[in-house]
Amino acid sequence: MDDNLDKRYQTLLILWFALLMSIGIYFLFTLFVPPALSKQPRNPTGSLLIVGLTALGTFLVIVSFAVKGKLLERSVEKQDISLVQKALVIACAMCEVSALLGLLEHLVIGNREYYLLFLLAAAGIVFHFPRRIQLEAASYKNPAQLG
Repeated sequence: MDDNLDKRYQTLLILWFALLMSIGIYFLFTLFVPPALSKQPRNPTGSLLIVGLTALGTFLVIVSFAVKGKLLERSVEKQDISLVQKALVIACAMCEVSALLGLLEHLVIGNREYYLLFLLAAAGIVFHFPRRIQLEAASYKNPAQLG
């Protein structure tokens, strides 16, 4: 059983690293692709859109922690290890949306501060680093809970 947990933990680490690296790839993409509206002057409606996209990205990163916590609680209640992996993937995907919004800000709006959403997304994924204890808690009943 311990061998199975090791394999699952390695899988979680690989998934986490891949999702973190995807943000780096998006950022590298922005360095080589210029924004579509780079020669047009900024307009006030774009500023409102930038604030909205930044707020949405921040909201999604914050909510990702609540979603992950809820799924991890459910994994312990149901003793379902697969929910631990789902919790990690869903939480990191929610953080990745923030990076995609930053990509959108760069390519469509031409915002110079688009990288802040990339930093926010990367920080969220870093804080979602998988822990082996999460797998252990979902793999067997705690003796204190049985009594």
